[in-house]
Amino acid sequence: MSSIAAISALFSADKWSQNGEILDEYALALNGSRCRPAAIVWPENDDDLLALVNAANQHHFSLHILARGKNWGYGTAQAPSADHVIVNLMRMDKVLEVNEQDAYVRIQPGVTQAQLYEAVVDSEAALQLDITAAGNHTSVVGNVLERGFGHTNYSDRFGNVLSMRVLLPTGKIIETGMGAYQHSVAKHVYPYGIGPVIQGLFSQSNLGIVLEMTLALQPTPEFTLNVLILCQSDADAPKVVSEMARLKQLGIVTSGVHTASMARAMGAQARKVAGSWVITTTLSGPKSIAKARYREMKKALKTVVPNLRFIGLTQRRWNVIQWLNGYLKSPHIEGLKIVWDLKQGVPTDDAIKTLLDDPSAHSQMKTEEFPAYFRWVCAVTSSKTQDIERMLDICRPLFAKFGYEDRYTMTNVTERAVVLIANIRYEKTPASVARAREFYKELDHALLEQGFCPYRSGSGLFEDVRQFIDPNHLELLGRLKYAVDPNQILSPGKYWSGSLQSQPVVEARETCVD
Repeated sequence: MSSIAAISALFSADKWSQNGEILDEYALALNGSRCRPAAIVWPENDDDLLALVNAANQHHFSLHILARGKNWGYGTAQAPSADHVIVNLMRMDKVLEVNEQDAYVRIQPGVTQAQLYEAVVDSEAALQLDITAAGNHTSVVGNVLERGFGHTNYSDRFGNVLSMRVLLPTGKIIETGMGAYQHSVAKHVYPYGIGPVIQGLFSQSNLGIVLEMTLALQPTPEFTLNVLILCQSDADAPKVVSEMARLKQLGIVTSGVHTASMARAMGAQARKVAGSWVITTTLSGPKSIAKARYREMKKALKTVVPNLRFIGLTQRRWNVIQWLNGYLKSPHIEGLKIVWDLKQGVPTDDAIKTLLDDPSAHSQMKTEEFPAYFRWVCAVTSSKTQDIERMLDICRPLFAKFGYEDRYTMTNVTERAVVLIANIRYEKTPASVARAREFYKELDHALLEQGFCPYRSGSGLFEDVRQFIDPNHLELLGRLKYAVDPNQILSPGKYWSGSLQSQPVVEARETCVD
């Protein structure tokens, strides 16, 4: 039986589609590539998903799972190859629990940043979200599973996953951590359980479908000081990033620290702002402690780069600035509002407007409605100044060669590593898409050859990285895939999983167009 026949036998017409326009929407990624699926399914509960998984095993067709399909810049909603059945979990969008005492939430994969924020506010729990700049209508679970990072003390988002409930490709359901026990009072608060820690198998993988996630949230701080630092010189930015890593190691700075080129932070408004880089971080906790940490941070950074300019924003100061801007209408203050909201865990679509230089952009747009295409480039480095400088020295000439604006963010996600994220924006023409593809391949290879490797990838991008992965690692991924998913029904090829040469291929796949 074909995938279409199986799906039509299982689901009513409102739960699946083979409509050409809908398929085209899911086929198009924001990098301009296309990879057409066979059908789209919108399950509404565990039973729907289980029935679909069983049918895929029985009739040998592939499923590609999306939380909501807004993995912008990393393949959007595309499957690894054509003719997959795309399964969008957007209707599985319940906030199952907000637990103030233990500071966690339990959510389904379709829950958006805006939904979770509203649920926490409505519960009156003294908890604060850690969010990304991806917008109101993007999935929390989807981003966490791709190991996206945020802005607060809980910015290492996957590091704050406490447990997951997972549907395996075989149709079995398991719980990670202490959920492995039949009865555990700690199942939602202790992530490790007993024996091998299997939680990581379901991050950036195709080994299971996460039905539910328990995510730790930060208790609302007594006092928050949001800090902006202006760095005048390109040469000084790596020194600041390196010193921030040292301050994180000492526990003086505990939040994620974002160091953004002015073009990345301000978009088209950057030309009107003095300075090359802007650094943002948050110091929170008891007021006296947060202020003491601010003094220590400022003193340390001034020792490294004396001419840094510091702006400390408390809630009271921000209220006054907002009131004044009701009369001033300053776009620079509107830019500050994006930073303020992100640091406070308030979802916003404003960052998307800056990214695309389009005031009408929002996170509910269809891919074809975006005014331009864009790609992300990411790389991880140590926090040593010389390594950061080498990484930027690789990027700058290639951005100049291809005529793209330098838009970078360097983030101290952990105490020891720094993640670079760069993006390019380009016209929606075949020539522009081809040039962007050439740029991406050349830059990615240049970074990888020098040891600056991506922390994340996406549909249409995996093969560019494969040659740099240790063969033993690839073999292990392949063996894990065939052990967990013997019929290869879940996104074969995603993150190089499911490609052992000694195993039979389920069926030939159409090549996607980049």
